[in-house]
Amino acid sequence: MLTSIINTFADRMAPAAVAGVYNAMPQPALAFLRNHNFRRTVRYVAKHSRFYRQAFARRGIDPAAVHRPQDLGDFYTMPEDITADPEAFICRPPSIVFESSGTSGKNKQVYYSQRELVGIGQLMAAGLHLMGIGPEDRVANCFDFSMWIPGMLAHYALMRSGNFCMAFGKVDPLEVYRRMRQYNFSVVLGEPTWLIRLTEIAERQGGVKLKLLIGGAEEMPPDAIPWMTQVWQGAKVRMGYGSVELGGSLGYQPCSAFDGYHMDDFNYLPEVIEAGADGYGELVFTTLQRRVMPLVRYRTRDVTRILPGLCPCGRQGMRMARLRGRRDELVVASGGNLYPLMFENILRGIPGLAHDWQVVFRLEGVREILELNVEAAGEGGRDDLENAIYRHAREQYPDLMKNLAIGIFDMRIVIHRPGTLRVARKLKRMLDLRYSPVAAEPAAADPACHSTEALHV
Repeated sequence: MLTSIINTFADRMAPAAVAGVYNAMPQPALAFLRNHNFRRTVRYVAKHSRFYRQAFARRGIDPAAVHRPQDLGDFYTMPEDITADPEAFICRPPSIVFESSGTSGKNKQVYYSQRELVGIGQLMAAGLHLMGIGPEDRVANCFDFSMWIPGMLAHYALMRSGNFCMAFGKVDPLEVYRRMRQYNFSVVLGEPTWLIRLTEIAERQGGVKLKLLIGGAEEMPPDAIPWMTQVWQGAKVRMGYGSVELGGSLGYQPCSAFDGYHMDDFNYLPEVIEAGADGYGELVFTTLQRRVMPLVRYRTRDVTRILPGLCPCGRQGMRMARLRGRRDELVVASGGNLYPLMFENILRGIPGLAHDWQVVFRLEGVREILELNVEAAGEGGRDDLENAIYRHAREQYPDLMKNLAIGIFDMRIVIHRPGTLRVARKLKRMLDLRYSPVAAEPAAADPACHSTEALHV
């Protein structure tokens, strides 16, 4: 009843007021509501969802005895569960279905009602307000609308906030650039790689002054941020963390603390499980408000940690670190556990590199090959790029490079033209083909790409 009353008032409030109430809510009260809604969700899915009813029965779980996530033991909802039978999760008749981007191999279907979309739009509008969008801003919404969720949710949010906007979708960035002065946009929303392409166009043809660039759906390369700010004459770069399964954004960046995200821990109960000594583990969440297709302890495969203490900006609530990578992209190779963040750190700050990259692990006979594919931002400078990559690797990961030096593996650097590595919506950063029956190539053949021979350092 209490949650229903809060949601009813929230539906009538302006996004700025919703954000203000959340930030002002005492943490004990927020924790009480979060735990209350978790219990309510577990009982609800046990009654209405075929998947959870059967899963709880198989494991001997009594929903009435569940008061906190730990009471469910090692029970989690896996991505494969949704892939296998998505309609087994449905509790009420849906109005719309979205599909995931399919980075884990097969698209997942997630269902929502019209009321839920309106509610998510309200919450996203509050998040956009926290990140700096005001009523005077004109917004170019360039998130994808094609079967995917961010474009439509951003549109619902902008309709709720009342901002002037244009629903571009994920079109050619040149089409958006041509209209920026015509419509006097001050904010652009889009995927980081798309925003980078738009910025490259503006750098060549002349940037305009923007207030905000807001990205989502994948991580923004940190070294791209100062460059984008310069090209767009002072624009701030902010990121949101969300997914089709989340049905909105779990994380927002309302401040300049780029080490992570402020979390919406009213509408989600987040956990980090199987954490190492550094606190990094897999992000798990339970939806607390959805009623068409609620998810309990859903494993995202994303690796992060909960940040301790209060953010320097003064806003309260839980925070999560930037993603270290995906659990299904962790590769045990070359004498260690390798995450995408390692290679992001190695490549950061190297002049002449574009922002897409991919690591491919192969076997040639019994020899393990670590192939680092990068894109050059311009012509020439091949030796300089290779030398800089090796230098950064030695400085930051001496143990890895020691394994290279003693011959545990070989490392090759392959340089491609800009824009040739990404052949799908998302680029899988770590591709392990060592034991794959099909030795698929990570990108289309590019006659201009060139590689080093196998090298030891």
